[in-house]
Amino acid sequence: MNNPIKPLVWVASSRKDLKAMPDDVQDLFGYALYLAQIGKKHEQAKPLKGFGSASITTPKPDLDLIHERLKEAERFARGP
Repeated sequence: MNNPIKPLVWVASSRKDLKAMPDDVQDLFGYALYLAQIGKKHEQAKPLKGFGSASITTPKPDLDLIHERLKEAERFARGP
């Protein structure tokens, strides 16, 4: 059974960035992208976190650390 090839959409400068890489890297990425287009996964590919059923988590700012850094910056600005 043949898998239909899904379209590949280049975002921002991704295609230009890939073309700037060495030929062997381009070949590897090209093959990995082809496998993804037909619904398969390259052995070296890793899924991005935060897509599909995965959730994106962002750390909450450490307010104590931020406060301490602001105090240090203030001391530095005052000088010795």
